[in-house]
Amino acid sequence: MGFLVVVACFTLFAGIVNTWVNPLRLTSTPWTAEKFDPYREISSQIRSGKAGMLRQAGELDAAFVGSSRVANGLDPNYPGWGGKKVLNLGCAGGFLFESVAIADHLIETGRTRTILLGIDPGDLTSSVDTRPLGDFYNSPFSTQGDAIDREIRYHVGISTLEQSFETIERLKLDRPASYTPDGLRVPRRGKGGPKQLQFIRSNIVGEAFLADDSPSGARINEQKIQALEELLEKALEHGTELILFLHPRHALLGADRDDIGTDACPYQLEREALVALVERVTSRHLDAAAIPLWDFLVFHPITTEPLPLDSSARMKHWSDLDHYSIEVGNAMQARILGLPVELKGASGFGRKIDSRSLGDHLDKLRSGYQRYLTEEGARDLDWKEETAAEEGP
Repeated sequence: MGFLVVVACFTLFAGIVNTWVNPLRLTSTPWTAEKFDPYREISSQIRSGKAGMLRQAGELDAAFVGSSRVANGLDPNYPGWGGKKVLNLGCAGGFLFESVAIADHLIETGRTRTILLGIDPGDLTSSVDTRPLGDFYNSPFSTQGDAIDREIRYHVGISTLEQSFETIERLKLDRPASYTPDGLRVPRRGKGGPKQLQFIRSNIVGEAFLADDSPSGARINEQKIQALEELLEKALEHGTELILFLHPRHALLGADRDDIGTDACPYQLEREALVALVERVTSRHLDAAAIPLWDFLVFHPITTEPLPLDSSARMKHWSDLDHYSIEVGNAMQARILGLPVELKGASGFGRKIDSRSLGDHLDKLRSGYQRYLTEEGARDLDWKEETAAEEGP
C-alpha cells in the first residue's frame, strides 16, 4: 500500500510540474506558465517539440516542412508574409519520409492553408529513412504506436519531468532555447573563417549529407516518390496549397573534376522525377490549382560563393556547404511568393520548373556546372582535392 501511495504522489507531482512548465508545449492547462516559452528547449526531441509548437499555434496560414535546411534557413517572420501566422516545422536530420508525414498531418488536421515542402539534394535517390533515428515515432506526427501512451508520457513521464527541470534552470539562468517558439533555429555566428573552414573540411571529407547521396544517383527510391505522390494527391483533394522546392547546396560539395568536359548535370534524375510526378498528379485534377515546383539547386553567385581561403572572413551566404543563411532563405521565400528580393544579386535566384521548361533548365545547369568546374570554382576545387588527399588513406 505504501508503495502505491508513493507512486501516486510522484505521478501527481510529475503531472503538476510537467503541465505547469510544459517543456515540449504538448499539454494545455489553465496553469501552464507562459514565462517558460522562450526557454523550452526542444533540441533533444525536435519532432515532439515541433508538434507541440503546432498545438500551441492553432490554425496557421502557412507552414514550412523539411530538414535542418528549413529549420535553420526559413524565417517564419519574414516580412513578405504580411503578418500572417507561419510556423517552421523543419526537423534536423529529417528527410522525405518524415517531411511527408508531417505535411500529411497538417493536411489531415486542416491546420494550414499553405505548405512549403523542402526536398534535399540526393534524398530521392537515397535509401535513408530517418524516422527511426530520432524521436519521430514518439511524436504526435507518427500514426504508429499508442497515442494514449504518448499523451500520458507528455503529462507524467520521467523524461518530460527532466525536461521540465531543465527548462526551469534555463529560465533561472536566462538562457533562451536554441529554437524560437515559432520553430526557427536561432542562428549562431562563428568566430571567423578558420573555424568555418575547419567545419567545411569535415563536410568535404564526409562529402555526402545522406548516407548514399550522389549527384549522379542512378535510381529513384520508389517508396519515397510514391509517398510524395500520395501527399500531392491528398493536398489537391483537400484544397491545401502545396509548394515544392529543391534546396540549394553549395556547388563545391558535389563538384567532381572528372566531370569536366562532360554533359553531367548533378541531380538530373531527381529533377526529372519531380517534374514527371507533378505533371502526373495534376493531370488527374484538371480543375485544381497547379503544384509549383521551384529549383534553387542552381549554379548562381550564391551557390558558387568562393571559400574564404585567404582571410579570416566568413562566407556571406553559408554556415557550411549544406546550410544557407537566413538572408538566402528570405530570398527564396520572396521568389516563391512573387515579391521583390532584397538580397543583392538574388533577384533571379532559382527557377520554377515544369515539363515545358525542364529541358532548357537542364541545359543551363550543365553549362553552369562546367563554368563552375573550370572558372569560378577552379581554385576551391583544387583545395577540395588537396583536402581529400590529406585525409585519405
